[in-house]
Amino acid sequence: MQPGLNIVSLWFGVIMVTLVVSGAVAIAFTDFMSDRLYGTKRVVFVFILLGYAVYRSFRIYQVYQQNKNER
Repeated sequence: MQPGLNIVSLWFGVIMVTLVVSGAVAIAFTDFMSDRLYGTKRVVFVFILLGYAVYRSFRIYQVYQQNKNER
């Protein structure tokens, strides 16, 4: 991958992780979307969002390490 594209991909990933984690926190601790998500569905959705954030964080770390090793 080209260096400029790596930087854009890294920043997009960081923004995405931030948005997903903030969405999971908003859903878990407020009544946001409580009319559609309630009970077990709500808890499962929060865990899915947090799992996706962990996955994206791992991918960001891999791209960062690959970019660091290529220099």
